[in-house]
Amino acid sequence: MNFLKNINLKRVLMHCVYWISFLLFYVSNKSDNTSYYDFTFVYTWKILAQATAGYGLIYWIIPQTLNKKKHLLFIVSAAGWLYFAFAILMTFKYYYLEPKFPSFFDDWLGHKMTVPERLTSFKLILREFSFITYPIIILGFISFNRKQQRLLKLEEEKKSMELKVLKNQLNPHFLFNTLNNLYTLTLKKDDKAPEVIAKLSEILDFVLYRCNEDFVAVEKEIALIKNYIALEKLRYDENRLDILFTKDIQQSNKISPLIILTFIENAFKHGVINETEKATIRLNLQSKKEQIIFSIENTKPQNEFARISDKSKIGLMNVRKQLDLLYPTKHQLEIEETQTHYTVKLYLTI
Repeated sequence: MNFLKNINLKRVLMHCVYWISFLLFYVSNKSDNTSYYDFTFVYTWKILAQATAGYGLIYWIIPQTLNKKKHLLFIVSAAGWLYFAFAILMTFKYYYLEPKFPSFFDDWLGHKMTVPERLTSFKLILREFSFITYPIIILGFISFNRKQQRLLKLEEEKKSMELKVLKNQLNPHFLFNTLNNLYTLTLKKDDKAPEVIAKLSEILDFVLYRCNEDFVAVEKEIALIKNYIALEKLRYDENRLDILFTKDIQQSNKISPLIILTFIENAFKHGVINETEKATIRLNLQSKKEQIIFSIENTKPQNEFARISDKSKIGLMNVRKQLDLLYPTKHQLEIEETQTHYTVKLYLTI
């Protein structure tokens, strides 16, 4: 009962249609001096031999040998199984089909041969093997194609899940930094706090609701960057921070959300917070035909706090993983670090 429940009736029906279509093809090419009944009856058994050989290969021999990298065993097993189907068909022909339809086999290649002669005739084996195998090749190709589509779907699902995990790691990191900024201002009872809340609300709207897709319009990412920079500028006066964000949007492309923001966060975290002098940050974003180019350069603090800890590299590692998933062969990330500056250049091909 459990076996019957697991049967896919639609798939069984499609396979029946497949073999019936081959039978109809054979019947449509029969000679005029052969009756439809005789021809259909004989070729029904030939179809059964083809199906037996085909399903044995696809669902038994290939999974047990070829899928396990046992190539020599596959060759031996496949040849043995095809020969077995050939031997059964030849024996059945000799003892049943030929006595029942003698006129049908008068001009057949092995008509005058005995069973042992038929089973050892290279010419007959080659002819029948080609007859048995060509529907199997088509069936095997269909089965392989379905399996590849299934693997691609699983790969896409895995990729989607991995991206969600990466974004779930990134969003809390970003939100924690922003809330920290707000907490600092509220402790000082700064009048800028309401403005921070308004900017934070826009950022939360983007992070929680608008960046669930793999790609968003570059204009939305620019709006997020502006809000983030505005929040950070509220924390520092002009004597502490010199920041300039330039952009050149020649074409509206799509980009993975929060990718760029991570580099900007790092620039503030490592180039401004620990800087006792005036920090400088320069950002540039270009959106051209089939390409997005982003660059950011920030000064490095010249004190004992300048060293970047291992924990601070988590965001950068996260971005690299996302780039590998979303732009596997369509990105170039260049990071240059000198004694006084830290520069990042990101090239994305759309």
